[in-house]
Amino acid sequence: MQEQAASGEMPSRNAGSHLVIMKRIHRNGDGATKRQKHGRRELRDVKRTSRRPAKSEEFGGDGDENKPENEHEIDVHGSVNGEQEGVDDRGMAYNALLTLLGPGQSEKRAQKSENSHSGADEINEEDLEINFSKSDDESDDEHEPDAASDDEESGEKFNAFDFHFNTPSEDYMEKASQSVANKWKNTSKETIAEYVVSTSTPSCVDHEPVKLGISSLKKRVRDVFSETHDTKISSIDASLLDSMLNYKSILFPYKHYTNTSYRELYSMHAMNHVFKTRDNVLKNTEKIKHAQDLASEGKFHEDKEYRDQGFTRPKVLILLPTRNAAYEVVETILKYSGSEQQENKKKFKAQFYSNEVPPETKPDDFRDAFKGNNNDFFCLGMKFTRKSAKLYSSFYSSDIIIASPLGLSMILENPDKKKRQYDFLSSIEVFIVDRANQIEAQNWAHVNLVLKYLNKVPKEFHDADFSRIRMWYINDQAPLVRQTLVFSEYTTPPITSLVSSKSVNIGGRVRYKPTFTSKNCTINSIGLRLKQIFQRFSSPSPMEDSENRFKFFINSMLPSLTSSTSYSDGILVYIPSYFDYVRIKNYMRNSTKFTFEGIDEYSTQSKLTRYRQQFVSGKVKILLYTERLHYFRRFEINGVKTLLMYGVPSNPIFYKELVRCIGKSVFKEVADIDLSFVKVMYSQWDAIALERIVGGDRAPVLCSGTNEMYEFR
Repeated sequence: MQEQAASGEMPSRNAGSHLVIMKRIHRNGDGATKRQKHGRRELRDVKRTSRRPAKSEEFGGDGDENKPENEHEIDVHGSVNGEQEGVDDRGMAYNALLTLLGPGQSEKRAQKSENSHSGADEINEEDLEINFSKSDDESDDEHEPDAASDDEESGEKFNAFDFHFNTPSEDYMEKASQSVANKWKNTSKETIAEYVVSTSTPSCVDHEPVKLGISSLKKRVRDVFSETHDTKISSIDASLLDSMLNYKSILFPYKHYTNTSYRELYSMHAMNHVFKTRDNVLKNTEKIKHAQDLASEGKFHEDKEYRDQGFTRPKVLILLPTRNAAYEVVETILKYSGSEQQENKKKFKAQFYSNEVPPETKPDDFRDAFKGNNNDFFCLGMKFTRKSAKLYSSFYSSDIIIASPLGLSMILENPDKKKRQYDFLSSIEVFIVDRANQIEAQNWAHVNLVLKYLNKVPKEFHDADFSRIRMWYINDQAPLVRQTLVFSEYTTPPITSLVSSKSVNIGGRVRYKPTFTSKNCTINSIGLRLKQIFQRFSSPSPMEDSENRFKFFINSMLPSLTSSTSYSDGILVYIPSYFDYVRIKNYMRNSTKFTFEGIDEYSTQSKLTRYRQQFVSGKVKILLYTERLHYFRRFEINGVKTLLMYGVPSNPIFYKELVRCIGKSVFKEVADIDLSFVKVMYSQWDAIALERIVGGDRAPVLCSGTNEMYEFR
């Protein structure tokens, strides 16, 4: 689904309406469908190695980088069954033959077969290509010459990677599994730049933290950073990098869209983790080979286990809201990979890059969020070897998976149960969510769905070597070591919960909380001396907050909505939650006689235009307006004389923009600044959002003060 924010196309909160799946079909005279031939794809399920083929599905191939990029359709439903129909019997016989042949012979046969079909790709592929089958050109790294000597170690005295992933014993992990569920302790709290940094760890953790920095990175990553940056980074970036390298889970609000330095840091960290994982496996493979050589010579050797792997290869998962965001992150990751060869780069740019930008009349943060290719449906695998990087690698051969929550959820819970896949998420060790506030505006349910399948024990083993799999994977304890990194322009309860409650990382949690004062808060930057009233209602529990808010609105606010205002029209009611919006709309339509209309993210363009015009003319006295509609369209509502906020806006920028709608009416002499006002409903559970608007020194007073109403100008 292509989100045309500037042109008026609205995204749906329903996954089904996000995705339009079109089959390429031919119809004969009687309307029957005929399956399209896929050329060489018909042979993609034939495994050209002597290893047992994985029973996985394929949603498209890697493709040729130089083939024409004219993707407009996606054949999701036909790409598996159609390819298998004609090759099942031949495939079984061919696999049996390959098993009898030696590895060298099978590789020659595979090369010959590949060459014989090199020009047979006929189908135009849609933007999303998801490949679960491991192709023959994606060989394991241990077969590369000098694979284990690609990098020099940094000489660090403390190896955080080894300490976090290799050191924990089975007994320790068993104790940790009980500790993380119950007891966490606050270990430090300090102020760095404009952030209060709080660290907490499970009660079972007793080691002293070790400061890590650029020097702790793998040499090839460190060299790229030194070539492109001043090695002296800011204090807050140094703190972030230290927390990342120590494998702590992080919640970091970057406050402003122009702050992108944290992306450089997590891109470095992702590549550093991939390289350390790879080197660890290769070095242990060399040790095993050496022990086998000694055994074959009849010499004594220590029979030692080397558990250094997971069930599957992917180790890093990055969730992003749009293809443009993915394009920027992939470019950064490729930079830090230091790879000499980059496969499928041209194809990647064609499918993910666009130079389109929203109109200049829109706010700067809006233009940044929706610039470029803002399609929110994608999944991309990235594989790294000693000298090369491959984009569009099959998921089970990838090191890093970059996806949108929507794109990933359509794989995890495909309508066709036979095509569902989740095993490739079983061994994720670094989970990154970037621009979380934008993802929340799309549909947070997809993020929760991804979490449901993250580190789930796979249903198939995909040729895993169980003698090398870490015991905490086998014991279903992978979430205890998974690092979660969450980056957002601002935080909300769902975003915060990714680290505060859904991360049980034994490495600990670090929360970066921005400091807002009465000087740098939003209400101090509006530039309009307008009466702004904050009305508190009682809400004993956050679970009951929605119900208490609704009761307060219909019992206290709604009956006096027109009588308590100086104007009987021009009343804009801003509602953050779509579900609250539907509830209020139904109540007002069935139980009141107000002349009102409502516009939301699902309204047609004709309704959006008509109701806004009727609101300006006074024909519609009250207009209900959702936060999600404002996020996607950023309307400047005309004719606003009174503004009622059903809840505190999540984004403080929205508060300023909505208040200035009244300023626009005052400028046009439609309203009087002394008669117009803003009223905001809030409870004690809105403290974090209030801090961004009124400041951290005022928010506690508003939430727990003796008065229930506070006025600002």
